[in-house]
Amino acid sequence: MNYKEQLLKEHSRANTDLITKAIGNNETEFQKIIDIIYHSPPPLPQRASWLLTSINAQYPELLIPHFSLFVNSVQQFKTDGIKRNILSVVASHTIPEKLQGKLLDICFHFIVSPAETVAVKVHAMQIIANLAKEHPEIKGELKSVIEDQLPKTTVAFALRAKRVLSEMKK
Repeated sequence: MNYKEQLLKEHSRANTDLITKAIGNNETEFQKIIDIIYHSPPPLPQRASWLLTSINAQYPELLIPHFSLFVNSVQQFKTDGIKRNILSVVASHTIPEKLQGKLLDICFHFIVSPAETVAVKVHAMQIIANLAKEHPEIKGELKSVIEDQLPKTTVAFALRAKRVLSEMKK
């Protein structure tokens, strides 16, 4: 399948499912999607990044070798959808220890940045909450940041914040 052509045909769940099925559990085919995300002109990177969540749901092991790339590059993207999709899949995995510090810094930056969308902030908050399970010492900082941001943000942020704060009490 020519993934670029297929991505340009339509931006739909059905098309995403079709491409995900074509990729299957094949690392070589998945690498083609990574290449589109990182080396193609818009709108291809955003559309290809949407595949990350679909592929992650069926073949999560395909994403693990790319975590270093994701963490080291997520801030470079200007398109919210790409950042959101990368953070969404990263939030669903255990993060390798060597990437945790950098990822924490990035996620805290995203949460406090007025330029970031709520979706990016929510996924960043979830990643920090997940890491706080391994590193309880960051719970206080996350709680402070959430409380600082609550008056400045939306209902969606507040709902996730409530859930994250509740999870951290357990």
